[in-house]
Amino acid sequence: MDDHDSLREFFETEKLWHKFIDFEEPVITVEQAKRKVPIEKIVKSIVLVCYDGFPLLAVVPAKNRIRFTKIKKLLSLRDIRLATAEETLRYSGYEAGGVSPFNHIERVLIDPSVLDNETSIVGGGNVKRLVEVKTQDIVRLMHPIIANIVE
Repeated sequence: MDDHDSLREFFETEKLWHKFIDFEEPVITVEQAKRKVPIEKIVKSIVLVCYDGFPLLAVVPAKNRIRFTKIKKLLSLRDIRLATAEETLRYSGYEAGGVSPFNHIERVLIDPSVLDNETSIVGGGNVKRLVEVKTQDIVRLMHPIIANIVE
């Protein structure tokens, strides 16, 4: 079973509304994604690693950049960094560039601006797929800390 199948199975098991959006080429940048979907609905799920070695997921609008200083202050962390591609796969279950907010990471932060849209377009399990979901389903299932974490 590939990442698409496991994500589809998750949506069906949880009875979540969803719509997969497939691309012929890998979608690496927001510029590539916005050719097919509205940029204001695109949300990035960024895997971070805390100084203690534990993963953290930051869910932010694609057009914004995360602010490490805000996250460190919010969680009283000494240090935090982006996960490597290997760590991203190990912690989230998805390859970098295809990370869904519905993954194995338990510590989740979401920027409140993500909540401005009824639906969000998120990683679909691989770099050639996105998926539109109800934004409130992310909040309901992932139990995030909602805080301003972008520039």
